[in-house]
Amino acid sequence: MTPAAATGAPAYIRWACLALIVFLFALPCIVGRLTTYFVLLFAIFALISPSVIAAFQSRSRNPIDVMFVIAAALPALAFLFTSEKPSDLLFAFNFVPLLLAVPFRWQLEKFARLDSALLIGRLALAGAGIAVIVGVVQVGVLGYDRAGQPLMSMFHFADTAMLLGFIALVGVFAPGKHRRWLFLLGPVFGVSAALLGGTRGALIAAPVLGFVALAFGLALAPARHRTLPLVVAGVVAVLSAVLLFAAAKIGMGRALDGFSVTQDVIAGGAVDQSTQERLTMLWGGWQAFLHAPLFGYGWPDMVPAILPYIPDNEVERMLSFRQLHNGLLSFAVGAGIPGVISFLILSVSPVIAVFRTPRDALFVSRLYLALTLCVGYAVFQLTIIMIGFEFHTVQYAFMTMAILAFVRVPAPAVAPQSARGKAPVGPETASTA
Repeated sequence: MTPAAATGAPAYIRWACLALIVFLFALPCIVGRLTTYFVLLFAIFALISPSVIAAFQSRSRNPIDVMFVIAAALPALAFLFTSEKPSDLLFAFNFVPLLLAVPFRWQLEKFARLDSALLIGRLALAGAGIAVIVGVVQVGVLGYDRAGQPLMSMFHFADTAMLLGFIALVGVFAPGKHRRWLFLLGPVFGVSAALLGGTRGALIAAPVLGFVALAFGLALAPARHRTLPLVVAGVVAVLSAVLLFAAAKIGMGRALDGFSVTQDVIAGGAVDQSTQERLTMLWGGWQAFLHAPLFGYGWPDMVPAILPYIPDNEVERMLSFRQLHNGLLSFAVGAGIPGVISFLILSVSPVIAVFRTPRDALFVSRLYLALTLCVGYAVFQLTIIMIGFEFHTVQYAFMTMAILAFVRVPAPAVAPQSARGKAPVGPETASTA
């Protein structure tokens, strides 16, 4: 019996779900922006299949469905009050991936497997490695200043590679007998890709995500082996430091400036133009929110809304941006209080949802993946908006559902009953054929 037949789902649904996972975790840094449309295509297959009704009826109950629906509805509600023309309402479709991810979870649960955490670790490790190869080719061979374009923006490239690098560490925590040390290359690949992308925000996330991974390592290690995670973390940190030193020596140190810039901002020192622009957005965005907190100004008008509150000589430069380079601020100005609530729900919903799942053998893996996803996005969105624009909305929504639905111990298959309903029908043998 094929896996599809065993679950009662069409074979094409199984392949669509598995292909979606491959695109999410292994291919985004080479497929680029097209990842969004491949993932949505596979999700639509899951939605329109007649099997979605049976999937709905057999789904596990989890608050993630309601949280995603509410998070998508709140900005749309704000847009009803701020839209100046009918086309402004179309920005509500930016959040439709959150809705499409819900039936995908129902369908994917039927294909959960015991080695799912290990599989996602391997795919993410491959994805981070592919990002390094793409970056080396673009910067080292083609002569680009920064890796990413034209496949995707350098910010999205570096953030995605860093996220995949630390997601790969789930292979260290996954149950089973396998070579765990190999997955330690994930963060090294992520740091390498961030350096090639020249993005500060991605590199700043590395120590934060590293702390999450170290905390899991210490919590899971036997008492007599508690020093082992510290030694391993030290080795990974040394390798990353060597990469950072080498990058600085060959003139690829732009991403390294993020740490010194952070110190300068905190100390009130001089900052570069890019940082000054973000500080201008923060001040202007805060003032704009205070003047229209209820529903904001609308998604397309979040940048024009800050213009009355910034210096005149910054206006022209600000108009070249589509967002305020901060996730929470962009939601606040674009959709007011409903936007803030939506952003906060999305920021914690994967972790809340994991705690509402069974404490099975893959619970720790699920929790690590959800925390890594939430923490990564929280740090990345300090300097750029991610959720609310198509690529990262799709990435966040469907990674969340893959973590919840795929990384779980499969439910026991219900054997078909015999005609008398007293015993399951056994497999056909030579004596019964």
